[in-house]
Amino acid sequence: MDLLVDARLELERFGEQLSSSNPELYRHLALYLQVLRQGLLNSLQQACFHVSTQIDPQRYLQLSQRRRQHLHLRLISLASRASSLLTVEQLCQLANQMHKNRLRSHRNRQQRLFEALQGQGTNDGQISSQGPVNSLNPSFRPPEGSVNLGLALPLGRNFLGETGLAALMPSEVVDRLRSDGPQEDEVPVIDQPGALEAMAAVFSEAFSSFDDSPEASTPWDGGQLPVNPATLLRWLEGFERALVQRLRNLSHAVNVELLRQEVTSSLLPVSLLDAVLQGQMDPLTAPTNVLRLQLPLMAEDSSPSMESVAVLLRLADLEQDQPKLRTCRSRLQQHHQEVRRMAQQYRRLERRVQALEAEKLWLQDISTAKNS
Repeated sequence: MDLLVDARLELERFGEQLSSSNPELYRHLALYLQVLRQGLLNSLQQACFHVSTQIDPQRYLQLSQRRRQHLHLRLISLASRASSLLTVEQLCQLANQMHKNRLRSHRNRQQRLFEALQGQGTNDGQISSQGPVNSLNPSFRPPEGSVNLGLALPLGRNFLGETGLAALMPSEVVDRLRSDGPQEDEVPVIDQPGALEAMAAVFSEAFSSFDDSPEASTPWDGGQLPVNPATLLRWLEGFERALVQRLRNLSHAVNVELLRQEVTSSLLPVSLLDAVLQGQMDPLTAPTNVLRLQLPLMAEDSSPSMESVAVLLRLADLEQDQPKLRTCRSRLQQHHQEVRRMAQQYRRLERRVQALEAEKLWLQDISTAKNS
C-alpha cells in the first residue's frame, strides 16, 4: 500500500484512540476538581491558623470578637466563591483567556521590535546617505555602492535601548539566533544604509511564521477535549496553569483580608507569589500552603533582614494534605504521560506525511515540466 496513505491512516487512528479515551480523562479531571473543592476550605483554614497563631499571635489576640467572626466568615465566603470557579468549564475559559493575553503581549513585543528596527534603520540611512567619511581624509568619498569596513564598534544586543532584542523577540527566535547565528565578535562591521532595513525584514518574516493572532482558534474552543494529541497536550498544560492561577488569586485575596483585619502587617505582591510558583525563588521551610520569604531578597550577611509570611495555596501542598486528591492526581499523570507519548509520535508522523506529500508534489511538478 502507498506509504502516504498508510501514514494518513495512522494519523486518523490517533484521533480515534483519543475519542474513546477522552471521556475517561474528562471524568478524572472533574473528580480531581470535586475532591479539591471539598477540601479547599479546610486547607485554607489550616494555613490561616498557622499565620494567625504561630507568627504573631498578639495581633490575633487583640482583635475583637466581631472582627474575628468577620474574618472567619470572609474566609468561608472566599473559599466558596473560588470553589464555584473550580470546574472544568470555568478553567477552560480562564485557560483560553490566559492564552490570548499571552499572544496579545507577544504581538506587542513583535510590533515594538519591528518599529525599533525600522526607526534605527531610517536614522542610520539618513546619516549614511551623505556617504561614509574617512577619518584620515574627511574629504574622501568612496564610489557609490562600495562597501566600507568602518572602525566603529559592532552592533550589540543593546542597540535598541534598555530592552534589547531578547526582551522583544519570541523565545523561539532568540534560541534559534543564538544557536545558529554567528557570535557578536565574529561579525565584521559593514556600513550599508539598508542593513537594518534588511534585518527588520528578516525578523518580520520570522515572526510571520507564528500564528499568534488572539482571534485565532485555541485548544479550549469548542467545549470539547481535542482529538489531536499535540493539541490535547497543550490543552492539559493550559488547564493546569489556569488551576494554579485560580488558587493564586484565592491566596492573594486571603492575604489581603488578613492584612485588612490586621492579622498580618505586610502583603506580598502577586509577582512574588508567581515567582515562587514558577520555581524562580526558593522560599524558607514552612507548613503546607504557607509561604515564608526572607526580605530583602538580595540581603547581604551584614544587612538587616526580616521574614514575610503569607498564605499560598499550592497543588503539591493540597495533595500532600489530602490522600484522595493524590490518588486523583496519579490518574491524571498517567493520562498526561500517555498523551505526551502520543503527541511525540503524532508530530513525527505528521512531519513524515508532510515530507511524503512534498515528494509527491515534486514528482508531479517534474512530470508536468517535462510534458510542457
